[in-house]
Amino acid sequence: MTRRSHALFRRSGRLVAALALGGSLLATAVPAAQAAAEPGEPNDVAVKLPTASYSRMLVDQARGRVYVTTGSGVNAATAELLVYDFDGNLLKTVNIGSSMFVASAMMLSADGSILYLTAASDVLIFNADTLALTGNGWVRHDFFQGECAGDIGTAGGKLWFTRMTSQAYPKDCTTEPQALNSGRFDGGGGFVRGVFSYVDAKFATSPGVPDRLVETFTSNGTPKLYVGLYDATTTGPQQLALRSYAAATDPSALPRDVAISPDGAVTAVAAGTAGTKVLSTADLSDASPGYGSLPAGTSSTAVAFSPDGSLVARGGAVDGAAADLLVQGADPAEGDTPRQYAFTDGADGGDRIADRGLAFSADGSRLFAMTTDAAGDAFWLHVITNPDARWHSAFDGPLTVQPDHPYAGGSVRIAGKLRLNGPAPSDPVRVTAVRHDADGDHTVPSATAGADGTFTLADTPSTTGTAVYTVSFAGDAAHDPAPDATVTVEVAKAPTQLALDPPGTATPDGVDLHGTLSSSGATLPAGTVVNVQRLTSGGATDLPDTAVAADGGFTVHDVPPAGAGNVLYTVVYAGDALHDGSADWVTLKITS
Repeated sequence: MTRRSHALFRRSGRLVAALALGGSLLATAVPAAQAAAEPGEPNDVAVKLPTASYSRMLVDQARGRVYVTTGSGVNAATAELLVYDFDGNLLKTVNIGSSMFVASAMMLSADGSILYLTAASDVLIFNADTLALTGNGWVRHDFFQGECAGDIGTAGGKLWFTRMTSQAYPKDCTTEPQALNSGRFDGGGGFVRGVFSYVDAKFATSPGVPDRLVETFTSNGTPKLYVGLYDATTTGPQQLALRSYAAATDPSALPRDVAISPDGAVTAVAAGTAGTKVLSTADLSDASPGYGSLPAGTSSTAVAFSPDGSLVARGGAVDGAAADLLVQGADPAEGDTPRQYAFTDGADGGDRIADRGLAFSADGSRLFAMTTDAAGDAFWLHVITNPDARWHSAFDGPLTVQPDHPYAGGSVRIAGKLRLNGPAPSDPVRVTAVRHDADGDHTVPSATAGADGTFTLADTPSTTGTAVYTVSFAGDAAHDPAPDATVTVEVAKAPTQLALDPPGTATPDGVDLHGTLSSSGATLPAGTVVNVQRLTSGGATDLPDTAVAADGGFTVHDVPPAGAGNVLYTVVYAGDALHDGSADWVTLKITS
């Protein structure tokens, strides 16, 4: 045995010993969380990691577990494998050792019986049932100081992984070159081939394209984002397509994450300040129309597809109340409206999604999201049930109408209360309504609901008879539409008021009566007339109808018969389809 191999053997032995002593069952309390208010709603359970670092996450659907590795990065003190169940309970902690044994990417074997974990220069092999260490093998003996996290996966019938290329302790993992390696791994060692050497390289594979591999990386010096598509069946991966984003036209940052949809059709790259790139895996052309933009100011940090191919989740880091997590249908051609989650309290759950911090259960019913604070020194595992669902909304109680007896052309106020489950919305909530009457459907001006959900809609019905108001809430990024609420009202004719002004004098030469006709509801139509009758001791006489002016005024001129004495003038408005009738009268003494 050479001096070098002896040193490697001794270090391997220390690693195995550390693993054997580090695995322990932990008794933990059930995470404090409130159940969803109603079935089918999303529910978020947040558990703080017992560590100040995070590397990768892997879902074991068969066992109902979530594996979390910690200890990556130059400031990490201890590398661990944390094992949670699907409810967020910590089941077990496996101590990997000091930071030189960095625990990062994980992978399950095809039959799910073996858990592979990359740690510094080793790939560790665990029994997936017991999490007992069953072996480890050198992937390259000169990578013994690999503190920066790497990836692992299979494509083209081979094992692939990324590994830092320097033997020196790095100062910044985001500037450290990574090599993409491939080869066979038999549990006790194996041949690997180093290819390429890129900064912060990350790759993804998918069962939908088993012979393909997509890698994203950045260039040295001036940042320039690259996405490459490779044939993974060749000895060294053959480049099939390359996409680049120039910093001059696209302020690209380091790639944070990459994922390929289960059917292999779509590749998504979380590209920091450059957003999420959505590409066709066939040739890396833009997938149209994509998934839409992240909220303004968001740095894209993570992306994941649900294994059943139905959903995609995009995570980001943004200050304030803007959404940090968007979940929507995975088909970019659907143009689905994302379900949004905003994490705002850095002291209790993290306020942003960590790099590579998203993973789904097999059927998409659970989304596991790793959040962190702005300092990046605390982490929380969120178990989000029904991640693409929205909270329910409903109108509480019956709608009320004022006044009790509305009339055509008069103001009607429909009041109610909208209940929104889940967190309070960040944007104003608008309630809309439609009035259906004998003339058809009419849109009612929308109203903004108050903080307590109360609202008041104002309308002016234009015709009489039965009117049915249908009140709606169309939903928003966090809430389902509410079942419509209806109220039926009977709209009466508008009341009118007819008033006569007594003249100062009335003589046999003539009488001028001035009056007004008004309505508190619908406007009187042009051509409205009043009927006039004169009553004297000699009997009643119908006078000609008198037209009402646009301002409601009218004048009745009459020449009473000689010797009429006292005369009673009666002026009547008979009403119409929208107005009730009204009348007034005056008695005059005709003087000589």
